[in-house]
Amino acid sequence: MTKDNAVSVATLAQLMPMHLWLADSGRVLSVGPTLDKVVPDLDQGLEGRLSGARGGVDPVAEITSAVDHNRRLFLRVSCGADLVLRGHGVRVDAGTMLCNLGFGIGIHRAIRKAGLTDGDFAPSELAMELLFLHEANRGVLTELSRFNDQLAQSRRVALLQAQTDPLTGLSNRRGLEMALAMALRSAGDAPDVKPVPFALVHLDLDHFKQVNDILGHKAGDDLLQAVGAVLRSQVRKADTAARIGGDEFVLILSGMTSAAALNELAGRIIAAIRALTPPGLGQLRVSASLGVIICTDKPADSPEILLAQADEALYESKRKGRGCATIRQ
Repeated sequence: MTKDNAVSVATLAQLMPMHLWLADSGRVLSVGPTLDKVVPDLDQGLEGRLSGARGGVDPVAEITSAVDHNRRLFLRVSCGADLVLRGHGVRVDAGTMLCNLGFGIGIHRAIRKAGLTDGDFAPSELAMELLFLHEANRGVLTELSRFNDQLAQSRRVALLQAQTDPLTGLSNRRGLEMALAMALRSAGDAPDVKPVPFALVHLDLDHFKQVNDILGHKAGDDLLQAVGAVLRSQVRKADTAARIGGDEFVLILSGMTSAAALNELAGRIIAAIRALTPPGLGQLRVSASLGVIICTDKPADSPEILLAQADEALYESKRKGRGCATIRQ
């Protein structure tokens, strides 16, 4: 390296893998192996490969000024606008300068850009500590992200289970209460928002008790599951179908205000449930009675009152002879 060859270029490369040794003229005398990975072909000259990070376009002048004034050196890699090299330099003799460069907090970008490993740094280099810290942080953040995703998924599953009837897969009473509260809010809390009308349907099965008494509870459970499948097939994605206990079901039908359309829907549901009658009941036929309340404006009533009104309409259907629907506006 010097006239006395006190340190060979090979030794310099081993001790300072990010060194740049150049003459005052700009001729490159030696480039460290790691720096060569980050800025390929630097031994062919600095122009077009490095520039002054503080606005200077002449990297040799930037290096000379920093060395002669004992300032920290900053150089920008021309082929990587977000990568800045920093370090310091000294004069080896009257005509050459030796700089030792590093990445600072931009080390992770350099590692990504040049595919660096721990073998590209001197064992005593502080960059190694930063590298290990960065990798450790990234590992911890990855695990935290995965844990948070799992936690959010578990919470969604738990919430869904808490609102679902385990026998039929429909919403349970809690799920219905939440859906009905949402339907009432969408019916117009804000005066400048157009209300979203809906129909509330209360349904229960005719002669379900006889199914349990004559055929057993297993047959009753099978029938309830089949009724749940019928209701799912008849409602839309925006609607809610819930089992609130025993053989009682409630539907919330968003935007349904036509009595004719509701009567047609009720007829399809009644016919489909009648077709589920299990053998062994003799002359009895399973059917369904429905009570329907149409909510066209923002109701002043509470969810409990609306459900009670639908229940009254249901029992009017029972009094009419069962297997029919009563619709009230």
